[in-house]
Amino acid sequence: MRFIIILFTILSSIYGSSIGTITSGKMDRFEHAYALVTRGDKVITVENLGFKIKKNDTIKTFRKSKLKITLKDNTVIKIGKKTTLKIEKYLYDVNNGSNNIANLKVENGTFQIKTGKIGSSSPRNFKIKTKFSTIGLRG
Repeated sequence: MRFIIILFTILSSIYGSSIGTITSGKMDRFEHAYALVTRGDKVITVENLGFKIKKNDTIKTFRKSKLKITLKDNTVIKIGKKTTLKIEKYLYDVNNGSNNIANLKVENGTFQIKTGKIGSSSPRNFKIKTKFSTIGLRG
């Protein structure tokens, strides 16, 4: 059983399964988009809600756009105008809460986060880095 979980985790990271979705937001009317997502060496323009977020994505909002992202564990991230958010590490396993981890980095801008199941089951594994500090959850 443990082998199957490890194999699934490896395959998920190789094929880049979705870890969340852009559920709402405000589009920048000048850019005609919500944000830019850097995924590897590609830059993707987010023009529609429902866009799937993957591990290691970097999300950048425009001067007039805002986003609400809901991750698989029901963590809700709201990012404001001119904000850059990087999903550094994310693993959510419904069956094994001790392995769950979320490492997010806000390089600039504003954000609001309501933690989901990772924050409640493994608060020490939920970290938010900012330019000047690292924020961790405690109880």
